[in-house]
Amino acid sequence: MKILQLLENAPYSETQRAWLGGFFSGMRSQLKQNAGAANATVAQTIHILYGSQTGNAESVANDAATAAKAHGLKPVVTSMDAIDSDALAAMDTLLIVTSTYGEGEMPDNAQMLWEAVSAESMPQLPNMKFSVLALGDTGYDLFCKAGIDWDNRLAELGATRIYDRVDCDVAFEAPAESWISSVIPQLDGRDAINRVSTMVVDTETAVPKSQYSRKNPFPAKLLVNRLLTAADSSKETRHYEISIAGSELSYEAGDALSIVPTNCPDLVAAIINAIGCTGDEIEPVNGESMSLSDALRTQFEIKLPSKELVQEIATRSGNQELNGLLSTGDKEALSNYLWGRDTLDLLLQNPLCEFAAAEFIALLKPLQHRAYSISSSGKMHADTVHLTVASVRYDSFDRQHKGVCSTFLADLVDAETEVRCFFTPNKVFRVPEDNSLPMIMVGPGTGVAPFRAFLQERLHRKATGKNWLFFGDRNAATDFIYRDELEAMQADGVLTRLDLAFSRDQAEKIYVQDKMREHGAELFAWLEQGGYFFVCGDAYHMAKDVDKALLDVIAEHGKLSEQQAIDYVNQLKKHKRYVRDVY
Repeated sequence: MKILQLLENAPYSETQRAWLGGFFSGMRSQLKQNAGAANATVAQTIHILYGSQTGNAESVANDAATAAKAHGLKPVVTSMDAIDSDALAAMDTLLIVTSTYGEGEMPDNAQMLWEAVSAESMPQLPNMKFSVLALGDTGYDLFCKAGIDWDNRLAELGATRIYDRVDCDVAFEAPAESWISSVIPQLDGRDAINRVSTMVVDTETAVPKSQYSRKNPFPAKLLVNRLLTAADSSKETRHYEISIAGSELSYEAGDALSIVPTNCPDLVAAIINAIGCTGDEIEPVNGESMSLSDALRTQFEIKLPSKELVQEIATRSGNQELNGLLSTGDKEALSNYLWGRDTLDLLLQNPLCEFAAAEFIALLKPLQHRAYSISSSGKMHADTVHLTVASVRYDSFDRQHKGVCSTFLADLVDAETEVRCFFTPNKVFRVPEDNSLPMIMVGPGTGVAPFRAFLQERLHRKATGKNWLFFGDRNAATDFIYRDELEAMQADGVLTRLDLAFSRDQAEKIYVQDKMREHGAELFAWLEQGGYFFVCGDAYHMAKDVDKALLDVIAEHGKLSEQQAIDYVNQLKKHKRYVRDVY
């Protein structure tokens, strides 16, 4: 433009000036068009934040990023614990994908950001456009609460909702894909012709992938099914080794393996009898005609009744107690009533309830995979995956109840049975990259699974960092699983410390959190040396008790106030040095 101005101001004759006037006007117009086109090709940045406990929300966030790239957008995918409220406030376009954890709580990696955003000091966000995808489970009362909270809070702060929140049940894939295909085009402001001409796919970072995935599970074979607990134990914990040879699948220590089970044939038969059907009824299921017996065995959740099924049984039976609980809306009382009861119990206790096959199927939820923390290192066991699973068996209402997937593996799978499976990566729950840093692991019961993998990983790496495991269960004589392996690792120096808490071996129960407090001074010293703190196991009791013990240890031995101890823990979380795999 400056060159044009100099040329225009040069001394020309009137004839030359008249001719050049048109030329300069055309050039100026063309330069403006070129500048506009150049600006139009600058990709719009969209931020995709995920709150994820098991990896599902992170996976969906990455799917959204792939779709955004195909629309010529510039997606930035970030874990919620990697930014602060100031960074969020600077975002113009935001997509949030979050699961709900525990009793309506934020996932671990979302909690700190949520606290900052929900504070009164959070500034207004009038320039932000957003949409929320919430992952949840309708089996819980506070369905998708974390996503609902984010959606409401951003709107309260003045942000503009560009697409209504979508709440996903456990079968989240289809609604998540619909949300992505609906919201991404709204962020691409170009006309259809320009959109098609500039759609791109990032191939530079593409890596070959296996054909097997969540949508297409790998048909693996079970190689080993070994009882870990003693025959006279009050529990049944088993070690499984599953072959993934030929799948082109790989995994890291800290990942989970998801198993797609089939239902117990005896339970299927009993339910069919209870609803007054034969099992031979042919019904359409997912676009395929199949018998009711096959559908209940392979397609539907028949152990835990859906809310819709509970309501329909109450209505058809006239059960006054059940109808009374449903009418009052007392969720706690209803939960207490249903505790220990499954679908078959409700049908047997309300024998007047008969269903046509199609009616019954319509009230069921899809059969879902179960995810298990992997107990082996992919570096040491590339062709097999090890799992450590407690078989769920209990007596209630005069019959034996069995866990769907745990007893599928224990009782139904033989050498010929396909074990359909896929990996669920957990990129946060990882052995420290720095092999010299200490690692503290708290994993009672089957919570030891990923730490067996972690120790194998450290052994493979020849890591010099110290390793400390807190393990426990009911009784040492019957429930000390992997005892030989752990003691051998301790003797070899791979496992620096092993502290045990067997709750029923003495009059006063002792748990892992008690051992943490007992050795609090050294635990805090390891943290001060840059140590990582990992927890795996029960979310509702153990993980909360361990968290409280950790705060107490830090406050006491760091000579910190309660708030300072909380801030210390938050910094551990922010730097991925306090990570939990809880369920």
